[in-house]
Amino acid sequence: MNRILQNISLLVIGSLFLMPWAHADNSSSDAIIAIVNDDVITLKDLRQYISSVAGQLKIENKSPQEVQQIMGEYEQKGLDKLIEDKLILAAANTQGIELRDDIVDKRLKEIKDRYASEDDFIKALNAQGVTVSDLQQKLSDQLKTKYEIDMEVRDKISVNPEDVTDYYNKHMDEFNRKSKVNLQSVFISFDKHSKQEAQTLADEARSHLLSGEDFNNVFKKYSEASSVGEVEQGQMVDAVENVVFNLKVDEVSDPVAVENGVYVFKAIGVSPSRQQTLAEVKDQVYNKLLDDQFQVKFKEWVDGLRQKAYVEIK
Repeated sequence: MNRILQNISLLVIGSLFLMPWAHADNSSSDAIIAIVNDDVITLKDLRQYISSVAGQLKIENKSPQEVQQIMGEYEQKGLDKLIEDKLILAAANTQGIELRDDIVDKRLKEIKDRYASEDDFIKALNAQGVTVSDLQQKLSDQLKTKYEIDMEVRDKISVNPEDVTDYYNKHMDEFNRKSKVNLQSVFISFDKHSKQEAQTLADEARSHLLSGEDFNNVFKKYSEASSVGEVEQGQMVDAVENVVFNLKVDEVSDPVAVENGVYVFKAIGVSPSRQQTLAEVKDQVYNKLLDDQFQVKFKEWVDGLRQKAYVEIK
């Protein structure tokens, strides 16, 4: 569907791994913390649940940023999410949702393809104490849950073109694209040089650039940090922004001192600020409105599942 919806789906259904991937180490872990219909949830279940989320993300080869974002959600709301998962999967089973083997196999292949080899994939499974059969069963549960969410929530929401236009007209300030400049840069650090030495080296680098010498040659000789690249107005300290956003294409700046060194900038591209048109942002607005609807309807639906079920939190 769209990015936020996909993230919500992952947060809701991407963690049905209730395998013993984590080991509680004392008797208190058997303490009952919740009851959902006929299911008892213990502290050990919750620990395993949260640990299994991390295990699945590792198996799926998610990036560190994705892992951090998703695990942050689960560490804060783990019990609520575990209860939601049980309720949604139970609803899917009540609906009699069944999956063809090839659908699960396709999802399994997508995960395998993230690894360099079959051996690497098996090693990742072994590291989490999971078999291929375990993974297939959990993927089946995930997909059934996803289809249940699609039927009960996703397929019942829509956004009209008039809604998109109305939102754009009322929030035009959100679509004012800021100025951008694409920068090549040479950086001389105060850690390796005195301030006077750094200034002298920056002056030398600037002179070479002004004389027309190839930037890469100057960069290799002088720079102690990677080139800045494209930046948007508001992302850099004032001392730098006041210089770089007044450069013309191919213009070289005077040396600019910051807290930890001296920069010399060369602008290789400039994009002035401007108001984005409705045609440019209509998909972005559509997705936002759809996401907003989904969040509301999903919560209403899950709350309804809770009301119909017996849920007790100890």
